Amino acid sequence: MKDTGSESLKVVVCSGKGGTGKTTLALSLAWTLGHAEEFSMPVRLLDCDVEEPNCHLFLRGNYAEQIPVLAEKPVFDMQLCIGCGRCANKCRYNAIAVVKGKPLVFNDLCHSCGVCGAVCPHDAITLKPEPIGEVLVDGSHRPFSFMFGRLQIGESQSPMVIGKMLEHVLSTGLNIIDGPPGTACNTVKAIGAADKVILVTEPTPFGANDLALALDLCAQLHKPCGIVINRSDNNDGLIEALAEEYQVPVIGKIPFKREYARACSDGLILTAEYPELRAEVIGSFSRLLSAAAVPAVVAADKIEHDECRIDSGSAADRKSDDYQELTVLSGKGGTGKTTVTGALIALSDSLVAADCDVDAANLRLLMNDRVLYTERACLGSEAVIEQRKCIKCGKCFEQCRFAAIDFDAAAGTYRVNELNCEGCGLCVEICPAKAISEKRAETGNLMLSESARGRLVHAKLAPAAENSGKLVSMVRSLAFAIADQQQKEWLLVDGPPGTACPAIASVTGSDRVMLVTEPTIAAVHDLERIIKLVRHFGIKPEIVINKADINPTYARKIRDLADTAGYRILGEIPFDETVKEAIKAGVPIVDFNEGPASQAVKNIWNRIKETRK
Repeated sequence: MKDTGSESLKVVVCSGKGGTGKTTLALSLAWTLGHAEEFSMPVRLLDCDVEEPNCHLFLRGNYAEQIPVLAEKPVFDMQLCIGCGRCANKCRYNAIAVVKGKPLVFNDLCHSCGVCGAVCPHDAITLKPEPIGEVLVDGSHRPFSFMFGRLQIGESQSPMVIGKMLEHVLSTGLNIIDGPPGTACNTVKAIGAADKVILVTEPTPFGANDLALALDLCAQLHKPCGIVINRSDNNDGLIEALAEEYQVPVIGKIPFKREYARACSDGLILTAEYPELRAEVIGSFSRLLSAAAVPAVVAADKIEHDECRIDSGSAADRKSDDYQELTVLSGKGGTGKTTVTGALIALSDSLVAADCDVDAANLRLLMNDRVLYTERACLGSEAVIEQRKCIKCGKCFEQCRFAAIDFDAAAGTYRVNELNCEGCGLCVEICPAKAISEKRAETGNLMLSESARGRLVHAKLAPAAENSGKLVSMVRSLAFAIADQQQKEWLLVDGPPGTACPAIASVTGSDRVMLVTEPTIAAVHDLERIIKLVRHFGIKPEIVINKADINPTYARKIRDLADTAGYRILGEIPFDETVKEAIKAGVPIVDFNEGPASQAVKNIWNRIKETRK
């Protein structure tokens, strides 16, 4: 194995979406290299999946050092405020409202951009640092040091927590970064810091779809990467063809075995329990160092309509009572949320479906849909500096909270980093020379599809795009209109992972929320966090336990949690290897066979219908 010398090396482990084994590989890589005699560098593992961190569940460390992450939130001096509403008009995140001349601040929507303070004509706003998360450090853990970040539930600024963590990478040594799922701003923050990227996937249509999104992002960020196929069953042609198309190497494979899944469910590090995997993990790392490549740019799907929609208002404001909206969440990917949702869609004869997992939408892969309509969604803006007007004062560079202004020392010029720009408008407001303007930023594509199961509304977030929460609201708004127009009984929503903006946008105003979990140490932790978010909106969640028999101990913990809080368990789905075969075939499990998983899902749907509100 090649040693990297005395330099700092940052390797980010990502997946495009959760549930593929990203954390499993990151932990195994840190443990194996930390023990390897032929690898002399110190190793640090950083869990940057701050919405749903769970590496710490496998390590049980001593986190003596706890670093708060603070973000500036507006505080009003009511003796100076005249209720003019300028702050509310300029806020791009709807975090301030003025009602009867009095300002209301919604801190969970605030992005701490500072615009409100900059535009207030009476200096009535002070920006006060408030905690939005924390970083916990176990520097004494062996054979690698460890830290993880944790965003407060309902907060939206996960990149700030990730940024605070990245301040603590080893200056000499190997930093293994367990990145967040998806392709939005939090993933950009993690991958942007990388020297090399490992993309973990599985050999299914879901895995290939999400891998392609992650490869597109790495191409845009010019980051060399390699692919690891987890749960390999020696039928990996789908992933290998994608790797060849993007000209990126497959650097390793981890075979599919039930005992591996059981070990992970108990919170065990795979290579610590199964020595036969250590050589493969070390080999994968060596091949990453020697063969990683920046993905080739693959032509994107052609957009059928050039108009760019700009959405406004809340999706919940346009919802009627003629149908019932059931939102399916999981806290984190990989629990079988989309598989269960696809099966429920197949069982209903009167519904509209919406895929609100806009970072990595793949519900359509189970619906065999035909796209009827596609349009661009422009839900934000990007700053543009006009060089002939710029007086090079550096005020924009100094005050931008998102590091979106770059300074070219050789040319003495300032330019906007489009990948970091959140379109908050602060630089436009404070530029003394009026040299900064804005242009509309494309967030992604909104799509309407049709299948034998009914209409599906879905979206594709552009790589590194902002405003994924607003795109979720657009998906729901269109789904509301179709459900009303077609007089359907149900709107079934496949929600996004995590606890930040997209999850908030998908659950706001929903009638019911069903949480799909599985009996593992990580899933139970994620379940507890997503329950807090759902309860914040006054909704009592219902629970489905997937792969319920794979770990009886944690299945019992989920039942106890539900019993104590009074949450209804709609059903339990046994582990069934034919589920993976159904996914590979692109068919809902209830249409694939009459096996145990299929029967369990049918029973769950019957219980849902029986309790329709």
